[in-house]
Amino acid sequence: MTAQTKLKPVISASRRTDLPRFYYSWLQETLRAGNVTLPNPLYREKTYTVDLDPGNVHSLVLWSKDFSLVAQDPQYLENYHLYFQYTVNHYSPVLEPHAPSYRETLGVLEQLLGRYRPEQFNIRFDPIILSDRGEPDLTKNKPEQARLLVFDQLCRDLKTLGMTGCRITTSFVQLYRHVARRLANSGLDLRQPDPDQQVRLAAHLVQIASRHGFILYSCSSPLLSGAAGIQPGHCIDGELLENLFGGRVSRAKDSGQREACGCSKSRDIGSYDQPCRFGCVYCYSCKTL
Repeated sequence: MTAQTKLKPVISASRRTDLPRFYYSWLQETLRAGNVTLPNPLYREKTYTVDLDPGNVHSLVLWSKDFSLVAQDPQYLENYHLYFQYTVNHYSPVLEPHAPSYRETLGVLEQLLGRYRPEQFNIRFDPIILSDRGEPDLTKNKPEQARLLVFDQLCRDLKTLGMTGCRITTSFVQLYRHVARRLANSGLDLRQPDPDQQVRLAAHLVQIASRHGFILYSCSSPLLSGAAGIQPGHCIDGELLENLFGGRVSRAKDSGQREACGCSKSRDIGSYDQPCRFGCVYCYSCKTL
């Protein structure tokens, strides 16, 4: 392979914490420095270094519930091809105690669209948790119906913003031990749908998305991939990133993710030593809430 065709890495910032919201100054300084050395998340005595020189990076994938600081001033981010993983669930504070309001999120999205294309966004309606107290408004609807109403409003608002080129990704909550414990301690009347119910609800989500001009993708969910109309998703999708920004990246599966995850390889520059402060009850990465 020649230097011209050498695969450049995709940088993930970050699955482990919310860097764009809570560690934005650190992120900017790290990008300015052009490299970062981090502890191995599994073997703490080991470290690894990631080259962040813009000429050596294919693209930078940002994960957050709040991109307001990026919208205000991208600073060194302007040197990179960006892809946004933007979580927009619109749950109540019972589930997302410190997340920005839904209207604030739409305002930030509108700002970002002044700089970036809709195709550079994956809107994460994820994970789906069925609970009366988890919904933004007290309602007599069943939790399933309440989630569908929230999703319909989200699709309407995204369409109004001109976001029909974006992806929308969803999955049902994975009840890891620490997640199940926190949900139980929160007093939520959690209703966990069986596989058939999940597929039926996913089919309704697909219909809503399609009605507004969107394609719905699943995240780490072979079960949902079998629902009519839902596409198997790859949140970090090497093929998509190549189509967006040119060049070549690895399309090999990221072996460091969940077995069902279809993401392409990337280098993550976040650390579990940088705790997210949104305090979401369902958080997978934080085990100490």
